[in-house]
Amino acid sequence: MEGFVHEEATQRTPKAGVKLTSSQMESEQENVTEFEDNEAMFGFQDSDDENLGFTINSDGELEDEGLEFNPKSNMKKPEFKLKQKFATVQVLRDALREHAIQGGWEYIFIKNDKTRLRVVCKEENCPFFLFASKMQHESTLMIKGYDGTHKCTRKFNNSMVKLRYLTAKFKDQIVVNESVKPESLAKTMSSTIRARVSNSMAYKAKRQALLEYEGSIQEQYARLCDYGRELQRVDPATSIDIKCSFPKGSKRPVFKRMYICLGALKNGFKDGCRFVIGLDGAHLKGPFGGQLLIAVAIDANNTSWVVAYAMVELETKDAWIWFLELLVKDLDIEHEGRGWVFISDKQKGLIPTFEEVVPRAHIRFCVRHMWTNFTKHFPGKVMKDQMWACAKATTLPYFQKEMNEMKSLDNDAYKWMTAPERPAIHWCRAFFNTDVDCDIMINNICESFNAWILDARGKPHVTMFKELRVKLMRQIAVRKEKMEGHHGNIFPKPRAIIETNKEKAAVDCIATFNGEDIAEVDNIEGSKNVVNLAMRTCTCRRWELTEIPCKHAISAIYMKREDPDDYVAACYLKKTYMSIYSNLVQPVNSMDLWFRGEDPPILPPPPPPIYKPTWKTKNKKIQACFRKGDRWWC
Repeated sequence: MEGFVHEEATQRTPKAGVKLTSSQMESEQENVTEFEDNEAMFGFQDSDDENLGFTINSDGELEDEGLEFNPKSNMKKPEFKLKQKFATVQVLRDALREHAIQGGWEYIFIKNDKTRLRVVCKEENCPFFLFASKMQHESTLMIKGYDGTHKCTRKFNNSMVKLRYLTAKFKDQIVVNESVKPESLAKTMSSTIRARVSNSMAYKAKRQALLEYEGSIQEQYARLCDYGRELQRVDPATSIDIKCSFPKGSKRPVFKRMYICLGALKNGFKDGCRFVIGLDGAHLKGPFGGQLLIAVAIDANNTSWVVAYAMVELETKDAWIWFLELLVKDLDIEHEGRGWVFISDKQKGLIPTFEEVVPRAHIRFCVRHMWTNFTKHFPGKVMKDQMWACAKATTLPYFQKEMNEMKSLDNDAYKWMTAPERPAIHWCRAFFNTDVDCDIMINNICESFNAWILDARGKPHVTMFKELRVKLMRQIAVRKEKMEGHHGNIFPKPRAIIETNKEKAAVDCIATFNGEDIAEVDNIEGSKNVVNLAMRTCTCRRWELTEIPCKHAISAIYMKREDPDDYVAACYLKKTYMSIYSNLVQPVNSMDLWFRGEDPPILPPPPPPIYKPTWKTKNKKIQACFRKGDRWWC
């Protein structure tokens, strides 16, 4: 085969008819044995390898280049040799520190500058030393003197263990497990490097590692516009709005607010969520403070679906108007909010915001927050149960009955619940509209989300936004995969309501039809309700509020020998759920891969003022006291 030469072919054969003498044959044999290949036949050579292993001198001859120290591969177990080269003096310092800690030794740097490095062992009578200096015409350092012999014992309290070393060595582990406690981290560090690490040093190393991973806060604010462009690059339907201010004397923008509505969340809401939006705000625990505003909807399984979130300076009327106007635009809310429901816990500035942005929307107050304030004035389980009975009443006659019962229990409680600032139209089901197929009266969809992101709220703002997006991306993917294998056309939470109503219908209700689709249902306690299967209504109003058949409706449906599942609204079906969760949040590159725009860097906002009580307010109780004899009386 061409290109392949057999080993024996390297020996030159004499021409025909020519005889070689014994001396000539010995010369030919020497030529064969002295041949050496100039390349190694075995071993690995990387395509990125930059080291030739030799140099060519002025005479054209090959000279050994010496051993170069590679920080990426050699730093794990550093070894030193004469004529070994280091790119910078810092690389050599790091290698010496790693070498000392692994061996349990302590070094003293006698000479330590940019051109020279002389190191000896801290233990007396130990022969170890290393000397390296800068090469001529180069910035490279070369080891010119070295004795690696040690005659000292391992030091557990090693002074070579520094904060910078621990941060660099354990950064990846800390980033993966951010919730690790300093005590546990100190034990892990000590067992790994076989040297003592205090809890305080472990805490500082963790804080520094997380700060390096998250980037400086100033850098994160400066890259906010780039982050917004990256979100829109992976999902063009994403809406981003950044609002800045220009203080007097400043030419650079100062951050004020940022609004994010991911395209997947927006489209998922439009593909099947009901027109019910929960609004809430939460404090941010970072050094610059601020508030996180969120908007959460309800999916086909009666679980939360986040729509949008924003970071603002304070929870004010102006901030809520700005947030709600952007939300209205993204969700295509028309006719001043007619047919929509917004639920909140009476956040600051929200009530006037609703009146200005969506005046025709129905507003609901969170009854749990209302009960929290109620129980401060009227404690006790009897008062609590009666307040909830008033809120859960689905018809006006039952509402009046429960309110009269409250009045008989405590007239002041009755006055509190009928105060002008809390009209019943906002918290009682008897006044809820039936257009949105939802009867929720507590804002737990927002409260659960705020608790879910509690750790993220204490991080720098870009990091917080990234964690929110990743959490939502995982949540949507997990729910989608889980429900794809669900058997049945109705999902677990609506199914649980139907099964409960079936049990109540079998025990409490007897239906009598009029010959068409209208039935009179007798309840075991003596009351009666009228059910219209054609119109899908019941005089108890539960069917209209949720579009899930109530116990009276199920009793009538069974009387017709039909399936209650056929009377469930489309918003609870599997096809609706899968349509919502087919909108997936897209992955995003890290900050170092974002495109840098020409926008001026955004400055972080000023930190919030720190309240420092004066001596008068701090010692108000002491100043209210007076002295009588040798004692103080208050």
